[in-house]
Amino acid sequence: MAANPAGAGQGLPMNLGEIEKLVKTLYDPGHAKKVAETEATLRVLQRSPQGWEIGDALLNNADENVRFFGALTLTVKLNADSAGLSEEDGEQLLAKLIHHLVTHPKKSASQRKLCSTLAQFFTKPISTWSNCIRSLAVSFVLQQPVLDDTLDSHPSVWDIIPQLPDEQLHVLLDFAINLADETKKLSNSPNRKPHQRMIANVESIEVLLQVALGRGIEFISTPPNDPDHNRGELLCVAALECYLGWVFYAHSEFKEVPEKLRYLRSCTELALTCLEYHVDFAMDFVAEILEGYPKFFQDKHYQMLWSAITSQWGLDILKSCDAEAVGLARIIVAYASELVESNKAYREPENAHYQHVFSICHHLLQYTGYVGVEDEVALIVLDFWSNYVTTVAEELIMCEEQPAWKAPAQSHVFQAVAELLQKIIYPPKEVTNDWDSDEKKTFKVFRMDVRDIIMEAFELLRNGLTEQFINFAVHALEGNRWLELEAALFSLISIADGLTNVDEKLVVLFERPLFATISEHADIPAITRRTTVELVASLNHFFLRNPQFLPQVLPFLLNALAQPSLANGAAKSFASLCSECRKSLTGELASFFQMYEQFLTYQTAEEHTKSKVLEGIAAIVQAEDTEEKQLAGVQQIFRYVANDAMQAVSFAKEANDLELAQVYAMSTLKCLSSIGKALQASDDDVVDLSGTKEESQFWTQGPGKEIQNQLINFINYMTQIFPANDEIIESACNILRVGFKEMGSGPFALPPAASIDYITSTNVQTPRLTYVLETACCWVSSHKSSPDFELQAQRLLRYDLGIMQALQHPRNDPEISVGCVELIQSFLKQNATILMNEHPDVLKGTFDFSIECIKSPEVLPKRAAASLWKDIFEKTSSTGSQDQATCQDIVDHFGQAVAFALVSNICGEVDASSLDNILAPLRKLILNQRLSRQYITNALAEMPILQGVQGDQGWQDAIRKFIESAMRNAKTSAAFKEAVKTFWQSCKQLHMQFAPQMMHHAHRFNY
Repeated sequence: MAANPAGAGQGLPMNLGEIEKLVKTLYDPGHAKKVAETEATLRVLQRSPQGWEIGDALLNNADENVRFFGALTLTVKLNADSAGLSEEDGEQLLAKLIHHLVTHPKKSASQRKLCSTLAQFFTKPISTWSNCIRSLAVSFVLQQPVLDDTLDSHPSVWDIIPQLPDEQLHVLLDFAINLADETKKLSNSPNRKPHQRMIANVESIEVLLQVALGRGIEFISTPPNDPDHNRGELLCVAALECYLGWVFYAHSEFKEVPEKLRYLRSCTELALTCLEYHVDFAMDFVAEILEGYPKFFQDKHYQMLWSAITSQWGLDILKSCDAEAVGLARIIVAYASELVESNKAYREPENAHYQHVFSICHHLLQYTGYVGVEDEVALIVLDFWSNYVTTVAEELIMCEEQPAWKAPAQSHVFQAVAELLQKIIYPPKEVTNDWDSDEKKTFKVFRMDVRDIIMEAFELLRNGLTEQFINFAVHALEGNRWLELEAALFSLISIADGLTNVDEKLVVLFERPLFATISEHADIPAITRRTTVELVASLNHFFLRNPQFLPQVLPFLLNALAQPSLANGAAKSFASLCSECRKSLTGELASFFQMYEQFLTYQTAEEHTKSKVLEGIAAIVQAEDTEEKQLAGVQQIFRYVANDAMQAVSFAKEANDLELAQVYAMSTLKCLSSIGKALQASDDDVVDLSGTKEESQFWTQGPGKEIQNQLINFINYMTQIFPANDEIIESACNILRVGFKEMGSGPFALPPAASIDYITSTNVQTPRLTYVLETACCWVSSHKSSPDFELQAQRLLRYDLGIMQALQHPRNDPEISVGCVELIQSFLKQNATILMNEHPDVLKGTFDFSIECIKSPEVLPKRAAASLWKDIFEKTSSTGSQDQATCQDIVDHFGQAVAFALVSNICGEVDASSLDNILAPLRKLILNQRLSRQYITNALAEMPILQGVQGDQGWQDAIRKFIESAMRNAKTSAAFKEAVKTFWQSCKQLHMQFAPQMMHHAHRFNY
């Protein structure tokens, strides 16, 4: 550079020709292997003190790639080193950048990069460049840099910019859009100077846009084959892109000077004129503003825009469903949305303009063709109707009296739903077979979005909407229009939850042979069959109230069970229907067993479908009015389950086919779990809350005991055959858990000892042991009132200790350690006194393990044990609680050890993410234990890390301050946390500085 920024002028690190050669090598595909090495060398050169000179020199080269790299180098230097430049250096750099830009205005990558670099320079603190647009325009005319201090001697932008050729206008527009983008990035910066200088340029931007758009429109008015036509198109697109950038910059930054918006708004009419000339970016420009900054347009602009939409130009576009129609639809939807949101247009049904807008929005839903393939307009207009329905529904909820506009608004919603109903009709299979995965996904997502609109519209239309769907379904059924039928049923499913008082309307549909027709016609599409199956599940309340339709529904579901594509849905619907209508179906139980035996002959009879079908039958069995009848039903169901269990045993032991044996074993257990859920008392059953009625012994000591024995045998046999299978273990636990939820006696409400027998048979090698331990916790909470609780709880405690002893240390299996600690915590929550009936050695082993968890670097055991001790400390203050004395006794024995473990964490052993977990029990210790100060003081004295600073008076003062602060602030959570966190941070630093060897490896560098 002739005059170089600070740091230059020391000579180039290598010959300029060599640098240019390196740059050319970078872009030469024949030197791919050397690219990484070349990039590294050039990166060093860019960041060197001579980078300014290198960038300047490269920009003088005739090679476009070299020039681009020169511009890039100046960008790198500007971002990395501009803070070190003086004001004079900054002006020299600006002059050089302008020189390179105005002497090479031809559109190219290097020219675009220079525009970007100049825009970035404008935003830097070193920049005092204010009138940048005018400065560049004058520089172009004179072909030399002209900065702010000499601009007064030159003509105004109104005189200069119209003289510039297209090429230079494009450069100015490119620079201007970069200027808006770069300065907008500084929105949150406290330095407002760049924004003030931007505002100073808005009048020049007005001139630039006026000239560029005016010239572009003049050129584009020529015939399409005229050379000027394409020039006009390019100029208009560039101007609109720049205009949009400045509009959104103004949206963000002109809040304090709204009067300056007039300079930008003055160009709006020219921009809207571009629409009718079919300028590429014109529709996007209008849509972006309507969607993101609708208040930028004034009323006159909205009027002009609507006139264009409804002119012959707009009507011609809307006749087809091509890309231009999609663009115009986006504008219409944004325009209409603004009317709804700001003007509440639905409130004025007498306003002809508003109604015209809504009618066009209806028209946009009436294109032929399938959504996402031939019709992309529907995807856009869907958002408008969704917004319309939501807005109207929300406002009507707030109205105390029904407004006059309600009926017209409902009419629009009703019409929109009718139009959407046509759009969600599936195409024939021969059409969808040609769709790719994206097209299929788009159509499905569209249907889901329509479903959401229907659900919202239902709140407005209720019976009218229900009748519309039912009538549509009936006409489609009568006309054998199966895909239309599917759309109607899909819509009914969408509003099924609200169909509570419309049985007489639904009867109109179900009194027709809907289910028989679907079963008998082989040509009915699979999607229609599937939706009909789903309809059954969604309307089970209706069938409960109208059991006369069950003889039609159940054979239909049985037929669907035989079809692989429908079996899972049919099984689910069957279970749901039987559960809901159980009391109406008890007289048909024998038929259901026959049906199940027929179902077993189908290829679709596998684990999931069998479990759901048996769940449905079991729900009917549960509705029997006597336990003897229930027993007969359960015995029959268990015969089916026993067949699978025997198959599992046979394949495992005789055929030595463990894979198939596992399939039958999983089927056995999954079926039992589903059966157990169905046999639970239904929500409608009367529950004796007084406890005066003596609990039945039918299932535990009477005739039903054989069922419980059989259930226990199923669990034991399957888990013994597959002791290492995690799914088998989890399924067995799920069966036990089903029984835990029983309110009274029942076939799955096993005696407490039976569940404990299974739980205690597991060990640390058992897969999913964490799930077993969670099941043990469930047992504790559900059996706390059992007469046998204490005896079985002691077994469970010893089992828990056995697992802990087998683990030896929490780090050997953190997840199991968590389960062990949580089981102790469950005893504590339900009945802590059970702990004091145990042998002291058992208790010592148990609580020692929990203390080891606190010391451990493993996060999950640490948090679980901290939670346990928080509860223990808390219960010591629960005056009148039967657990108070027990917990105090525990603290008396283990308090000092727990305090040591907690304090060791505070002294830097815990990471930041678990610090709060340690704070909680420490705070409860201080609040509830009179010896807490002594515990903490003793623990601090024994900390190895602190023993190393015993001679440091500053540290001794810090320790005393921490003790006092912790004791004083324990009643206030925030103050206590701050006190402990400050001490913890100091200890962390001490560890890092003096005793890394004393830290656990998992904690090093873990601030």
